[in-house]
Amino acid sequence: MENLVEADGLRLRRAVKEDVERLWEICRGQTAEEFCLWGADLVYEYPPRLEQMRRRFEALSGDAVLFAAECSGQVVGFAEIGELDPAEKCGVLARVLLEKGRRGKGRGKELVNLVLDQAAGALGLEEVKLIVYAGNLRAQRCYEACGFVRGKALLRPGRPDAWWMRADLRGRRGGSQPSRNDG
Repeated sequence: MENLVEADGLRLRRAVKEDVERLWEICRGQTAEEFCLWGADLVYEYPPRLEQMRRRFEALSGDAVLFAAECSGQVVGFAEIGELDPAEKCGVLARVLLEKGRRGKGRGKELVNLVLDQAAGALGLEEVKLIVYAGNLRAQRCYEACGFVRGKALLRPGRPDAWWMRADLRGRRGGSQPSRNDG
């Protein structure tokens, strides 16, 4: 997979094992609530441990891809496409994470759009879904700006209420503009 570069320098690539320490650095200062907001608690214990993150990265199989986002040569964020189903041409976007200082500046939208471009182009997906907590309005607005539409509510005992969202990627092959869909 080749790197993608946005006009202002955000670059997306597949993560390599050396990136796991940076992932740990970005998330180790988070509160438990921040850690949960990006779904980390579903795959990592809190507080995060570097060795656990390394083991999970090594265990990633062909049904998941971890991406690293760089700006000026420094890794500033991550995103994962999992539950890849080549037959159905779909996957699930999960664990979108940016350094604290880069949030609220449009970088999240850039990261998500780059991941969707890779999902459509390099991975051949036509649809990407995600789960977002109902109370995480900032993330919902970001995903909507990238072409996601809200679907069914997800009510899980012992977990915050959430929404399924989906993006139709048909016609999206490398441009960073979200494709529009009717839901």
